[in-house]
Amino acid sequence: MTARQERMGWLALGFGRRMAGSDMVVMWRNEDESLTISHRHGYDHTEPQVVEEPLRTAFLPMLQPTVWDSKLNPANTLAFSIPLDKSQWVYKPEKNGTFEPLIWAYGMTRPASPDPHTTIYGHYAAGMLLLNLEKDLPGTPPEGSINDTTMSRPSQDASEERLPYTTHELIVLGHGFLVAIGMLVLLPAGALVARWTRTCTDRWFKLHQLLNYMIALPVILVGWLLGPFAVFEARASHFRDAHQISGVLILVIYLLQLSLGRYIHARRGRPNRATHAPSNIFHVCLGLVVIGAGFSQVHSGMNKWEEHTGKELSHWCHILWKVWIIALPVLYLLGLSLLKRQFYQESHGLNPSSAPKHYVALSPDEGHRSMLFNADIDLDSLPDYGYPNNTANGLTKEAETAVPLLRRN
Repeated sequence: MTARQERMGWLALGFGRRMAGSDMVVMWRNEDESLTISHRHGYDHTEPQVVEEPLRTAFLPMLQPTVWDSKLNPANTLAFSIPLDKSQWVYKPEKNGTFEPLIWAYGMTRPASPDPHTTIYGHYAAGMLLLNLEKDLPGTPPEGSINDTTMSRPSQDASEERLPYTTHELIVLGHGFLVAIGMLVLLPAGALVARWTRTCTDRWFKLHQLLNYMIALPVILVGWLLGPFAVFEARASHFRDAHQISGVLILVIYLLQLSLGRYIHARRGRPNRATHAPSNIFHVCLGLVVIGAGFSQVHSGMNKWEEHTGKELSHWCHILWKVWIIALPVLYLLGLSLLKRQFYQESHGLNPSSAPKHYVALSPDEGHRSMLFNADIDLDSLPDYGYPNNTANGLTKEAETAVPLLRRN
């Protein structure tokens, strides 16, 4: 057994499909580098009880095998030998193999004493595996010898049957799938809609709100809640690593982002409000931070899935993540080319999201005549009828259009 986390307290291997009702062997390395073996039996999701006279007694092999991965700490590899119990074998004629279900657990806190009766603290991670003990290991060494490859590294032929997902693993998969859809699909889609369509239609905000708020919020909340539920279901500790802590922080920032968007929309159209208030700019920056953090969090979750379950995700998941993390910034940066058009529309009152419907701005201010006004007569030669707007600027503003500006009842 090898703990892939650096803080290794104890390792356990049990014989069964679940903790309750299974005999197990718990091992840990003491401060003096000695090893302790403790035989225990699980009755519930509590600390396994010590078994004074186990049916099978585990013992330390003559030589401890070296770690199978040079990147891992050699001190985190522990091994024991135990007689085979053929009464627990389950023969499957259709597979022509004999399978042994095993459970494993890993704790980060080392017991306080070498005594096998010492209290062990709750596990950090746990899982199940199925071994096919009828297959031959390639290059099996002579009896009594130690071979690092065959004794420490699992053989691909050790189990040809793909294990069905446990309830815990299905919860974790649901957590990862929903959060990935929300963070990597819905939120980026909402950001691209805001960037690319705001100069073309006044409906961009409704679509932006639909994606980032009405759809993404329930998807992300349900997916996020499945994370703590999976930890609780496994009787593991909460907020023990960067992935769990980052998940809470990202959710808080996302909710803050939504609240800021609602605040900005509520104040939209008020007099004397700047077109690009600091809250608007902060809203954009905060949204980009949430999406970037979501990419990092999803990648961390994929690594933790493979680390804690021993099952690899489909290769296309990693490829899709790599392609999307490059394509999305490129699409957004290309959308920034529309900023010039956006600023021009806003300064001339032509922006679809701010100008009233059926309104055409003929003159943005008193000092500039609109390019839409085309007069082929000299305004200075017009007679003065004493009206306050009978000036060049006034006539520019009140140019006739196909739609009457005033209607008499």
